[in-house]
Order: sequence, then structure tokens, then C-alpha cells
Amino acid sequence: MAYLRVRDVHVHYPIRNAWGIPQGEVRAVDGVSLEVERGEVLGLVGESGCGKTSLSRAIMQLQPVTSGSIELDGEELIGKKERELRRKRTDFQMVFQDPYASLNPRFSIYSTLVEALSRRAPLPWRRRRDAVAQLMEKVGLSAEHMYKYPHEFSGGQRQRVAIARAIAPEPKFLVADEPVSALDVSIRSQILNLLMDLTHEMGLAMLFISHDLSVVHHVADRIAVMQRGRIVEYGEAREVFNHPQHSYTQQLLRAVPKMLQ
Repeated sequence: MAYLRVRDVHVHYPIRNAWGIPQGEVRAVDGVSLEVERGEVLGLVGESGCGKTSLSRAIMQLQPVTSGSIELDGEELIGKKERELRRKRTDFQMVFQDPYASLNPRFSIYSTLVEALSRRAPLPWRRRRDAVAQLMEKVGLSAEHMYKYPHEFSGGQRQRVAIARAIAPEPKFLVADEPVSALDVSIRSQILNLLMDLTHEMGLAMLFISHDLSVVHHVADRIAVMQRGRIVEYGEAREVFNHPQHSYTQQLLRAVPKMLQ
């Protein structure tokens, strides 16, 4: 049974003129269906503006859904009361594109991670420092830096903190929305390897979102290609990368440097 099941999801944004009168709508997500199995990485690829982020935010219940169904571990998320959703949210977390914008600059790394660790269960204060230290070391950071603030870290280190925050409540499903696109090329592979290691170690199901087909090919078990709010190709990663059927997928593949193919 799929851990995440998305069925015919639509996300529409109304268009209004200067007087607030409706003038139509933008169909950011237009009837998307997909599934992610336990322990599987599904890559969602498409150019900017195709609806990837709108879909990811809908899955995370950060964006109202116009229609459709989103089930996590057989439980419908759409229509849940805020209290029920808050309780369920420990099971699904998100890593955002910009690690600096996603971290509160007023919170030290220690405070950020203690808050995240406490989402699953209250953490006794005597155990907090050790728990934060273990979490930082798990994502490749030195525990001696836990009292520093986000601005004192590099982009790659901040993304490691963001990943640590996401896995702190021990989720079962992770959405990674363009997690390396804001980082230097030299450290992208390190973050990708970290995500893959954590996926295998924790048995996570993950939706990995990117505009780069070569990146998705190397981290995903299956690939869904999105264009103009719809899934136009869906299949095993190797098959989609080596034998693309849709013209849009072929176009994305031509944009990949030969050395990466």
C-alpha cells in the first residue's frame, strides 16, 4: 500500500482585476495523481512555474486544495481540523529551497532543534543538549556549534540544519522542494548524499522536487514529469531518463549537460 496517495488534485488560483472582480483562474495543479511507497523516493521534475511547488504545498496542507484527495498512510488529509492536522504533521515534514529563509534568524540552532524534537513528545531539559548534539552529528554538523545562529553558517550548513529540523520529529514522509538549487555546485552532491543516506537509514518515503532531470535521475526510484499543472510522464527513473516518451521530457533531457547523462 502506498504511503502517500494523491488522487486527481486540483489547485486553482482566482484572477481578480483592480476592483476585486473575478476574471478567471490559474490552474496551477490540474488533476494530478501520484503515489509514493514506503522507503521510496519519487522525483517530481519540471520547469519553474509548472506547479511543482503548489502541489508540494498542497500535500503539506500549506495550500488550500480546490478538489481531489491526499491520503497519508491511508488517512485523508484534506478537510482535517487544525488540531488533528497539527498532531498528524509530525509524520510528514518538508525541506524548503532556501535554507536561510526557512530558519528563524532569532533562534539559535539549539532552540530550533529543541522545538522540532519536542513535536513528537516533550523532551526533558536534561536530555535536550545530548539530543540536539546527536541530531547535528547525524546530518554532518559539529555539536559545538549548536548555540550559533543561522547567519553564522554557510548555505550548505544551513540546509543541513533545515534537514535536521525536518527529521527531528522522526517523520515517515519527507517533501524536499528544490533542496539544492540555492546551494553552490560544490556542495550539492553532499546534501543529496545526506538526504539519500537518511532516506535509507530511517526508511523514509520522499517526494524530491527539482527542475533538473539529471539530479532527479540520481536520487529517485521513480520519476513524475510535470508540465503546466499536469503529470505528462511517469515511470521508473532509469526508463524515463534513458527512454523518455513525452516530447517535454525529451526537451528537459536535452537541457542536461552531456557529462551528466
